[in-house]
Amino acid sequence: MKKVTIEIKIESTAHRIDYLLLENKNLNPQTHFRFINGDWVAKLSDFPIDNDYDLDVLIIAIGNPMTTSVMSVTIDGISKGTFKLYKPFNKNGYGQFNQAIPV
Repeated sequence: MKKVTIEIKIESTAHRIDYLLLENKNLNPQTHFRFINGDWVAKLSDFPIDNDYDLDVLIIAIGNPMTTSVMSVTIDGISKGTFKLYKPFNKNGYGQFNQAIPV
């Protein structure tokens, strides 16, 4: 098992982060995300990654219906890219980021 430092940024078009699941670990989004310079930012140090060497991410965010948002992920200081919501925020304002990001 490898331990990494993860930084996740989500654009402010997401008004709130409702659910955070990383590597099958259900984490409290209110504990980990802070609103910094117009983005939702989570920084996790020494986070364990399973032996498949990818970061499994499921984040449920809330925003204006039919708009979208972008998430960027950095692992150990290396940008792993930007990712759009799976689909635009639905009529109730919910949207999800669902990714397996290679470490």
